[in-house]
This record gives sequence, structure tokens and C-alpha cells, in this order.
Amino acid sequence: MPRSAEIEGYSKLRKFSSAGLLPTFLVLLVSVAFGQSAPQPARLKVAYSTVAVGQSLAWVTKESGIFAQNQLDVELVFIGSSTVVTQALIAGNIPIAIMSGVAAINANLSGGDLIIVGSTKNEPVLSFLVTSKDISDTAQLKGRRLGVSRLGASSDFLLRYLLKRVGLVPEKDVAIVQVGSSPMRVAALAKGVIDGTALEIEEVMVARRLGFNVLIDISKLGIEALNSDVITTRKFILQSRETVRNFIKGIVDGVAFYKNNKAFSMEVISRYTKSTDKEKIELGYDHNARIYLKKPYPTVKGIQLALEEIRDRNPAAAGAGYQQFMDNSIVRELDESGYIDRLFK
Repeated sequence: MPRSAEIEGYSKLRKFSSAGLLPTFLVLLVSVAFGQSAPQPARLKVAYSTVAVGQSLAWVTKESGIFAQNQLDVELVFIGSSTVVTQALIAGNIPIAIMSGVAAINANLSGGDLIIVGSTKNEPVLSFLVTSKDISDTAQLKGRRLGVSRLGASSDFLLRYLLKRVGLVPEKDVAIVQVGSSPMRVAALAKGVIDGTALEIEEVMVARRLGFNVLIDISKLGIEALNSDVITTRKFILQSRETVRNFIKGIVDGVAFYKNNKAFSMEVISRYTKSTDKEKIELGYDHNARIYLKKPYPTVKGIQLALEEIRDRNPAAAGAGYQQFMDNSIVRELDESGYIDRLFK
């Protein structure tokens, strides 16, 4: 076989592989058949801080073999605290994380090296403000207790923004209580420990089953927010740019796979969330399949909104520009090369 034909054939097969159409082992066999040694995958720990359907892109991308097809041996690490994830990133124990970019901004303002290199979504992760049965108007929130996952987390940020938008002062008019994950907040609402909380779309279904009110549909407010962002450090980009590029390319490939493989994705979601509630899983999958970004540019408006909220507590945010907190060069390279457009044709 002429050398040019070998290269052309191999390139075509790699393209199919990147689209999730060839399993990893077949790619390796093809590499050998065309006389090319398979590159050794780079080992990469990637942290995430929430067990919810909104995090399922990384799970599905790993389980489908797409990270492996992009020369990465990815270990997904659950760390149930964005503060701990941030510390791990700064220490270099975790090179990349998928979580709200608000944590990266706060760390950056304090002298940290964290940077947002991609955003898998730009809609708020928490889609609805759900309240107890006796609250039917935002004015009735005054004097009540609202729950967040953790103080300083994206749920806290979003709730404070919503309260200000309806004319209420956080911690003066409304108490904000740290409760934990979405299921824990639903349980706290059911027990009367809190009077309301913001929830993901799949948890709203559970809340509705229990008879709670959906006070605000946040998805209709036109908010562009930081949500499931790809975060690393400038140091890691300098040292391992190709690894970061392969990870972001894997995420892009993963979005294409996710949107076109519902049954597989739902099965992965069921395993990672340890849930057998098919209706809940499908609702979450359908929502996220719709909003996952084909081109995962860091959201400029989301960064600006976060800075607007953060500056009330940290004056350093007042003089900061969005460029300080993001590096979109790798996404731009993939986009301008035409790779992303070809993938979604």
C-alpha cells in the first residue's frame, strides 16, 4: 500500500474514532495494521464536586472510551466540596476539574493560578427556586430560611443573585443556610428545616411529587452563568498544553456522543448517581443534552455576572476584567480549524 494511502486511511479512521464511532481497541488494531505504534495515553486526574445529572458529560465521555481515543487515561475523582477541589488544583494534586468557575474566580482574586479554559454549559445549573407549600409569592420569602449546598458555591451565588433581583437582601431579609447536595436540600425542605432552595431540573420533579411550589423558573430569566466549567492552572497549561487540548477535544467529542446516544448515556447516569428512577434520569438527560455546548467557549457573560456578585464581598473584583479569568485559546483552535463544525454535521 502506498504510504500516502496509509496516512489517508489512518486519518479517516481516527476521524471516525474521535466522533465516537470506533471503539478504542479497534483504533489500536488499525494503528498496528498501518505500521504505527499506539501512543501511550497521558494519565490525568479530573475532579468533579457534585453527583448530579448535570455532571454526566464527563462520566459518559469516559465510559464511552472517548477520552482514551484522545490519548488520555482519565481518572474521575469525586470531591464533594468546591473548596477542597480548588485547594487540590492549586496544590497540583488535581490538574483539571469540572465545576463552577466562580471558585476559580475567587481563587484567582486571592492570588491563585486557576483559569477557566472551557464551559460545557452557560445556563444556571439550578433551574428552579422551589419553596414550601405556604409560599406562593417572592414577598413571602422575607424572614424565611433558604438552603444552599455550600456557602460560596454556585448554589449560594445564584440564590443571592435571585434574591437581589426580587428586591430582597441576602442574610438581612432572608437567611441562607448551608445544607448539602440537592437530595439533602429536598429532604431538609420536606422536614421544614428550610423554606426553599434552588434545584436541578431532575430534583424539581421529586419536589413536585412532594407538593412543593416552583416559585421561579430560573431558566426563563435569560441568565448566562458559570456552570460545569473546565478549570486548570496556567502552570499546567504551560507544562502540558497537549494534555489540556486533548481533554477539551475529548469533551467536544463527548458532547457529540452524548447528544446522539441517549440509552447509553442514561445507563451511565444511573450507575454514577446510583438511581433507578428512569423518569428522573430521562428528564435530566433530555435537559442536559439540549444545553451542552457544541463549542465550549468560557462564558464571558457568566464571568461578568460572577464578578458583579463577588465584588459585594471582595473589592478586588471591582477592578477585574473577564480576560483575567479565562483562556479560550484551545477551544478557539479547535473551532477555527473547522473540527467542531465537521463533528456536528
